[in-house]
Amino acid sequence: MVKKSKILIVDDSKLNRAVIRKTLSGLDMILTECENGEEALEQILSDKFDLVLTDTIMPKVDGIQLIKEIKQNQSLDFLPVILMTGNDSVDSKIMGLNIGADDFLQKPINQKELVARVYSLLRLKSMHDLLYEKNKLIENELEAAKKVQQFIIPEHFDFIEYPKVSGFYKPMEDIGGDFYDCYNLPRGKKGFLIADVTGHGIPAALVVTMTKMIFNIYASQFLSTKDLFNLVNNEVHDLLLTGQYLSSFYAIYDPRKQIIRFSNAGHVLPLLYKSRTGKIYEIDTEKGFFIGIVKDCEYDQKAVKIEKGDRLLMYTDGLTELKNEVKEEYGTERLKEFLKINHSVKGNDFCKNLYKEVLSYSYKKIRNDDIAFLYIEF
Repeated sequence: MVKKSKILIVDDSKLNRAVIRKTLSGLDMILTECENGEEALEQILSDKFDLVLTDTIMPKVDGIQLIKEIKQNQSLDFLPVILMTGNDSVDSKIMGLNIGADDFLQKPINQKELVARVYSLLRLKSMHDLLYEKNKLIENELEAAKKVQQFIIPEHFDFIEYPKVSGFYKPMEDIGGDFYDCYNLPRGKKGFLIADVTGHGIPAALVVTMTKMIFNIYASQFLSTKDLFNLVNNEVHDLLLTGQYLSSFYAIYDPRKQIIRFSNAGHVLPLLYKSRTGKIYEIDTEKGFFIGIVKDCEYDQKAVKIEKGDRLLMYTDGLTELKNEVKEEYGTERLKEFLKINHSVKGNDFCKNLYKEVLSYSYKKIRNDDIAFLYIEF
């Protein structure tokens, strides 16, 4: 059943209302009449209309004030308004547009023009309502995706007894393309993962969900970081759309040998703070292409000695690419300096302080990418 359009006619002239009613009555519309803006506001607040036709000069509340009330009322849906006026001056029309009129009708009213302008705004109203419903559907889907992502990205790492692990995650939009995780592995070993999927929004979030599930399934089966990357790369390759891929860094801590083994898949280089020397190193491998672009890609594995008091900071590029007012990035060197100064700050306090630091550096606190990092205290 086709919904009939509901039109509100507001004019203190009974003759003008009669002309409009006669013109529109044969167009299968529901017509309601009011003598002034005050009556019209009562009708608008108690019923839903698709279009308002209002005169300009009326007693009590005139057409200008009526339009202001309609446009300023946040509880109302989009309601187009045609302002009917006997004044053909440009200034009059500009004033009408400035206060929110969507169209004009010059008096005396031309019946053909009336019909054409009514149909035009009803089409606009219909398109707006359709777009609004689609946007609401997208918002609901985004909220569902946000809840899923909140579930798959850990809020804490209390399940890792040692070393102490803290994380920070801030998507650019409601949902993002960065993720991290930690794993309790056989023989007391611990796995630390961070990754960055191309893009943002729902497409990136879907890749995050799929890829993280694959890592979760296979992480405990591999004590070689490069072998895990080889498998994940082949698994993910067939799932991604053209142009999609992810960078990732994965490290395994061996408490018996006091080393971490690691592999890099095109990811920004983690920072390792050495407590004995106070120096900071960027750790990397020779081979390590992005995950998901080429099947059967080879990855390297390297190892580094770990001592008590060392710190490992794994992060995504959104952290260092924040720019100040002259478009200079925060950069790796500033991050190294922050780590050197704050290496004694513990857990979540370190994470909060680091985010506060980079956000205060950025121009108007504008972010163009997700931010994620893991802080590992040995």
